[in-house]
Amino acid sequence: QLLNFQIEFIIDIIATYSKEKNARRYSYALLFIPRKNGKTELIGAILLYFLFIDKEKGKKIYCAANETEQAKLVFNAASSMVSQEEELNKMCYQYKTYREIRKKNAKFEDFIKVLTATSETKDGLRPYVFIYDELHAAKNGDLYKVLEEGTASRVNSLCIVISTAGYNHFGEMKKQYDYCKQVKNGIINDPSTYAKIYEPDADDDWNDEKTWIKVNPALGYGVKLEKLREYYQKALANANDEVSFKTKHLNIWTSNATSFIKDDDFLKCSFKDLDLKGDVYVGLDLSATTDLTALALICEVDKILHVDFKFYAPELSARERSKRDKVPYLEWAKLGFLTLTPGNSVDYDYLINDILALNKKLNIKMIGYDPWNSLEVAKKLSDENIECVQIRQGFASISEPLKEYQIRVLKQTLNHNNNPIFRWCNSNLVIDQDARENIKPDKKKSSERIDAISALVTAIATKNSIEKPKINVYEKRGIRFL
Repeated sequence: QLLNFQIEFIIDIIATYSKEKNARRYSYALLFIPRKNGKTELIGAILLYFLFIDKEKGKKIYCAANETEQAKLVFNAASSMVSQEEELNKMCYQYKTYREIRKKNAKFEDFIKVLTATSETKDGLRPYVFIYDELHAAKNGDLYKVLEEGTASRVNSLCIVISTAGYNHFGEMKKQYDYCKQVKNGIINDPSTYAKIYEPDADDDWNDEKTWIKVNPALGYGVKLEKLREYYQKALANANDEVSFKTKHLNIWTSNATSFIKDDDFLKCSFKDLDLKGDVYVGLDLSATTDLTALALICEVDKILHVDFKFYAPELSARERSKRDKVPYLEWAKLGFLTLTPGNSVDYDYLINDILALNKKLNIKMIGYDPWNSLEVAKKLSDENIECVQIRQGFASISEPLKEYQIRVLKQTLNHNNNPIFRWCNSNLVIDQDARENIKPDKKKSSERIDAISALVTAIATKNSIEKPKINVYEKRGIRFL
């Protein structure tokens, strides 16, 4: 038996028509709901409606997800329903090895298929309907975009996204969620977009059971209140469990429990105007010419470390990244956070000229750089009488300043200007650790660019190299005579 929220969702996305289009009103539908609320079975049933009842010709229907096991969930739910209904079983073939349900005696191709981000053949798809399950887990929006673009030739096509909240605040799911919120709030006028969002309001208390009931419409049928109470007690005792409870069962966007610095903590460190009037130390992280280059400036005043940045990217690369990966480089450039240099590689002269201009305004004591790819820039700056020092990016050099960055954020002794690129890099950060618990940023494992972090820890290491000079062992204990 369908629950009220399921009936409402079905009527809204299937039975709401547009006179202007002479077709269904909605071409996009989002069901944003906590886990264990019956969404898999609901969507499976909807897909069977489109396969067996809808009158469209050539109904190519896809169950998509990042991983095969996830994509199979909705498909298996639909397949199970078919197996339990004799009449439906007679109307189709089920190829479970190929994960396909194909309608019999159809003049056109009518089927439901599983599709994943790792599938070899994705280009050229022309779906009539597709669902994307748990889009928050997608590493990028490539598969979604292929499917969405494939629906362009179908007037009555429908994209259905079903997901809980996640950790990636810059991923495809968060972009769609933000867009849907703007549509629901009347900021954007898009009559073709439908969104059913179950989440707490800003003033709701996540500790209150009333909030749990509010955001779980299938409570008592799917997820049980007693089970939520068990999860809640674990959440009170463990930070990882708290993040999991908020994300999976209350549908709250959070930072990953394994994040080195959580986004909530990061945002608390923008609390006053930046003060760069004292001694300023600079850290450089130069790209391999085709992507982001970062310059970090730090200055400690009254035990608060003030942090500012300048970022650079080649214009052609930025346009491509904005289009392909939805990284908002062009928006950041319009807002003044990013300098675009002509062509498809970074022109380091822009960076050098900015440093020379800053050197006239600020008291730049020293610039730290990675000798691996910054020697030429360092030489030009040295020729201008700016002192530069090599900061290698291994555990020995980077561990202490990276830990200092984390401690300062947690203690709120770091002040940044809420730079969105810095925030993005911070959210992408994954660390590597050696046997001695030394740490450093891991660019290979990080989900996206972390150049701001590399530049910042280089600047901190540069500052510490002056303020904490190495103690001569002979000065400390004297000379020993044997």
